[in-house]
Amino acid sequence: MSNANTMSCLWKESKDAKPYVNRVPIPTVEEGQLLIRMDYAPINPSDIKFLQGQSSSNKQFPCVPGFEGSGTVVLTGGGMASWGMSGKRVAFYTNHEYGTYGEYCITDTNLCIELDNDMESSEAACSFVNPLSVIGMLDICKKNNAKAVINNPGASQLGKMMNRLFKERNIKVINIVRREEQVYELRYECGAELIINQNDPDFLKQLKIMCEATQASIYFDAVGGEQSGQILNIMPKGSILMMYGTLESWQIGGIQANNLLQEKKSIQGFFLNIWLKEQNKLELMVTLKKLKNFIKTSLKTKIAKEFSLDQFQQAIDYYKSHMTDGKTLIFIK
Repeated sequence: MSNANTMSCLWKESKDAKPYVNRVPIPTVEEGQLLIRMDYAPINPSDIKFLQGQSSSNKQFPCVPGFEGSGTVVLTGGGMASWGMSGKRVAFYTNHEYGTYGEYCITDTNLCIELDNDMESSEAACSFVNPLSVIGMLDICKKNNAKAVINNPGASQLGKMMNRLFKERNIKVINIVRREEQVYELRYECGAELIINQNDPDFLKQLKIMCEATQASIYFDAVGGEQSGQILNIMPKGSILMMYGTLESWQIGGIQANNLLQEKKSIQGFFLNIWLKEQNKLELMVTLKKLKNFIKTSLKTKIAKEFSLDQFQQAIDYYKSHMTDGKTLIFIK
């Protein structure tokens, strides 16, 4: 294979295999798809799970990991939606086997947004996973008439986005944090008002008071474990535990059966891939239009550090110890 027909990428042979930097043929596009020359790709918790073989993604192996990023369209597979896209800078989401941790990536035309000239490619790379999740969560709140919610972890990049966007929609957010400095961080960066440290001795008592005062009815939980059930137990009747991650545990516990039987509480899950598939074409177009409007303001992403593709393991190690500092990016172009 000549270098002109191959690309450098992170390569994962199977679900349990360790990823490594490799050279593979540049992928070909089909109708409705775009070939993108990558600029940046962020590391998200979902990427860590996938790299560890713990993800429920339906990517086929072997594959290039990575679910979102930014770059330039170099080839289209045809179809009405791709007209005029060649040469455009875009941000996008993909679940294709050729993901974003490589020099080239494949995505569906309807899962990308064209970038304005004043939008930096680095910030644009983080336009989908967290921002779209927050938009999806806002949609859940609207459908359930929620006036207030709990989010854990509150100091994450997603949590900060949630605070900004939900505040604009008059939905209160109770933020659960782990360190006292995160209290000041949330107040300073996004004007959060309801913040509670889970290490406080009277944590659950104080959280129950907040829930009663705000009538918080949805608990967005990306952590898991016994605490998930403990928090659902103290929430008002009809409340929903909405799992969207498993940062600490794949299991949840501590749930009192009476909460489900008599108080009509429920446990549900939010998974971005599934939520996107549930959107019809018109709904998806409206959602992406909202996304483009928000990524410069309410859903803006803070960048912590950049690494090259060859420094991928260093990037992973850095991200794991600086998850609330901002996004860690893989610089590919």
